[in-house]
Formats: sequence, structure tokens, C-alpha cells
Amino acid sequence: MSLPSSTPDAVNSSLNKSMWTTSAGIFGSRITGLLRDIVMAGYWGGTGVMQAAFQVAFAIPNMLRALFGEGAFTAAFVPMLSAKTTTASPAEAWRLAERTISAQALILGLFVVLGSIASTIIHALLPADSAEHVRVTFLILPLLMPYALLICMVGAFSSFLNCQRRFALPALIPVILNVVQIATILLICIHWSITELTPLLIFCGGIILAGLLQLLAVIVACRRLGFVFRFRLDWRDPDIGILGRRIAPGLLGAGVAQVNNLVDKALAMILGPAAIGALNYSQHLVYLPTGIFGVAMSVVCLPSLSRAFARKDYNEMAGSLDFALRQMLFLTLPCAVFFGVLAEPLIRMLFFRGAFTDEAVRECAWALYFYLFGLPAFSCAKIAANAHHAQQDTATPVKIALICVSANLPLNIILMQFLRQGGLALSTSICSWLNVVLLLRLARRSLPAWQPMQTILSGATLAALAGIAGIAAFFAARAIATLTWPGPFWTSAAMTIGGGAAGGLCYLALCGLCRRPEMETITVFLRRR
Repeated sequence: MSLPSSTPDAVNSSLNKSMWTTSAGIFGSRITGLLRDIVMAGYWGGTGVMQAAFQVAFAIPNMLRALFGEGAFTAAFVPMLSAKTTTASPAEAWRLAERTISAQALILGLFVVLGSIASTIIHALLPADSAEHVRVTFLILPLLMPYALLICMVGAFSSFLNCQRRFALPALIPVILNVVQIATILLICIHWSITELTPLLIFCGGIILAGLLQLLAVIVACRRLGFVFRFRLDWRDPDIGILGRRIAPGLLGAGVAQVNNLVDKALAMILGPAAIGALNYSQHLVYLPTGIFGVAMSVVCLPSLSRAFARKDYNEMAGSLDFALRQMLFLTLPCAVFFGVLAEPLIRMLFFRGAFTDEAVRECAWALYFYLFGLPAFSCAKIAANAHHAQQDTATPVKIALICVSANLPLNIILMQFLRQGGLALSTSICSWLNVVLLLRLARRSLPAWQPMQTILSGATLAALAGIAGIAAFFAARAIATLTWPGPFWTSAAMTIGGGAAGGLCYLALCGLCRRPEMETITVFLRRR
């Protein structure tokens, strides 16, 4: 007996509510992350030995998290969990989750042990004249490696919670790490000099404590749903074998993405320190709306698409895909326009202090302009990839990623000759749009009910409305700048907030006058609040 399918309006309403719930959680994590960066910069600075050593060492568990706790793992794991929940029962899905998490813990435990041993040996064999930050990096790496195991297990439990339509806690999990890091610095580390090793060791211990608290939070959440985790290994389970085969292509794709990031950084190093700083700061700004809206919608969209695929309801899949893409364009197009119009006052408000000079503001704004061209694509790419992941196809996104990476390198080399760091940003944006187009073109084959021209026309209309609103934001900011303010910071803050508010109100008013359906979903959401 087949399960009844949900009506399109009900599915879209559920997606919309879940997206905003997840967005609120992610927004909280982004804000606390920004506060953490401010506190860390205030204590260790941006050029100190301890800060440099920590950033390099912590990149290793973060890389393992990206490979085995998110990305490829989630893309393969969530559709299988959703299918089990839909076609079998939540209990069957939990058994799969238990065996998967147990296998994941064993494999990552081996990585942690081997990585820690290797780091300890390398530290012991380093020449006496090695740079201090190199020696400190290999000293603290064994302390940080266990966090990779903890956060990857957190990712697996969070995937199960998402499949049970519990989105708030997984989205808020990073807040725990940010708060513990802030508290560790302000309450403990601040009593030592920044040149001493002791506060850095304490800070690393705080990260492990945060990982344990994160893991405890998701385990308790699962228990409240009636699911008690027990370590159970069963390598003969066919689902584990299937999951492994589906994760493998995704790991390849994630590995390719890591190489791509390294290439971008290497090319930025050729251009000089100003280019590296400009790219980093502009990326932080661009990924703020992408992280809040794009990640939120992709998180809630994947289980919905997966359940529809399990029921073979391709009309619902097409409707959910179209809805998700239009919502992303509705939210990210005005962000791209407003960030572009208000680029310099925004950067001055956030970063213009201390060693961040006028030249740094201009260099950062130059890179930001070219990243903004790809801002909608950065968010839509996650949704487009989910159209394949929901059908348990992890190979196609990897093949397309290889094509885009192959295009990115020559584009980088050509464009950086003329646009410096702006060329690197523009290459990333172009390849992101190429990624979206190819993903959606191939997804169209299995979803004939989806009408891409409707999505394109909707995006064009929203872009025009965002452009008009951008003009309003520009003139509002210029008018505000003519007033007298206490100092440069307040001038920039007033221009950014006032111009953004004027543009935002204009955009919402235009969407309301044009009766945009995307606007209606927000209206319904606000009424429910």
C-alpha cells in the first residue's frame, strides 16, 4: 500500500516554515561565530604565532568534518534515512543510523589515532631551528584531532533529527562551540600573555569540551524522540555497503573542492597579502546570506525531496525544487544588489579599525563586487545538487564538480592578470553558475514536470525588482552621508543600516505590488509568529 502524497501547497508551506526555523538557528550560529572572531582577534591578534598555529592545526579536523560529517556523508545518508522512514518505519531508520554512526566512529577513531601519532612523531623530528608556529602546530594537533570524531558523530545524529523534521537544534549546534570558545578566552586565557603556550592548550581543551557538549545535546534530543543510541557494528548489513559506495564519489568531489580552495589560496599568495586579506574578508560577507538561507533551504529541502522520491511522486519533487529555487532567488538577489551598492560603508562599519586601512577597504570591496555576481549561485547550487542526492545519485554532482574545477584554474590564471583578486572572485562566480546550470539541466531529465523557464522568468523579475530597490538604497545612503555623524564608524553604520532598510522596504513593497508568490510565503510565516 503506497503512502499518500502531500499536496504541493502543504509541502511548500512545510518547507518554508522549516527553512525559516533553520535560518534562525544558523543566523544565531553566524552571529556568535562573528563574536568569537572578534574576541579571538582582540586576544591573539591576526599575525601572532599562537593564532597562526591554531588556524593551521584546526584546519585538519575541520577538513575531516567537511568530508565525513557533512557534504558527501549527508548527501548519501539523508536520502537513505528518509527512504527508510517513508517506506519502512522510523525504527528501521534508527537501526540504520546506529550502525552507520558506529561504523563512522570506528573509522574516524582510527584517523584520529593515526593522525595524532603522526603529528607527535613529526613534532619530535622537527629540526631545532624550525619556525615556532610550525612546532606549535604539530604540538597542539593531537589535542584537536578528537574533535573531528566528535563533530562527525554530531553530524550523523543531526541528519537523523533533520529526517524527523527536527531542524532547530542541528542548526544551533555550532553556537555551543562558539560560546565555549568565547568563554574560554574571556574567563581563562586572558590571564596569560598571548606569547605563552598555556592559554592555547587551554583553548584547545575548551574545543574538545564543546565537542562533547554538542554530542550530548543531539544524543539527548534523539532520546526524547524515543531513540536510544547503542554502539552496534554490522559490516554485513547491505545498507552499510550501499551507503559506503554512495559516499565514495562524494568524498572524491569534496576532495576536489579542497584542492580547488588550495589553488585559489596559492594564486592569491602570488598577488600578495592585500589580495589574500581582500578575498578572505569578502568571502565572509558573501557567505553570510549563503550560510543563512542557502544552507537552511538545502538542509530542509533534501529530506522533502528524498521522501517524494521514495514515494515516486515526481510532481511533488518538481514542485519542491521549483519552490526552493525561487525562494533562494527571492532572498539572495536583493542581498547581492544591496551588498554591491553599500559595499564600502558595509566593510568600513565591520572592519575599518586598527591595521585595516583605507586601501584594505578598497581592495576588499573590489573582490566583493565580483563575488556578488555568484552569490545567488552559491545558494542555488546546494539545492540543485539535492535534486540528484534525493534520487540517491551522488556521482553526477561529482562529475559536474570536476568539470567546474577544470574550468576554474584557467579562468583564474587569465582573469587575475587583469582584475587581480577580483579575477579570482569572478572565476569562482562563473564556475558556480556553470555548476548550477549543469546540475539543473541533468536533473530536468528525471523531473519532466519541472518547468525551468518559469523559474528563469521568476528570477529575472526578482532581479529587476532588486535592481530598482538597489537604486533606492544607493540614494538613501548618499543622503544619510550628508548628515553630521560623530565619526567614520557611525557614518558608515548609518549609511549601511539606513540604505539597507530603505532598499529592503522598497523591495518588499515592489514584491507586494507585483503579488510575487515568494512574498506570500513570508507573509504567511510572519502571521504565524
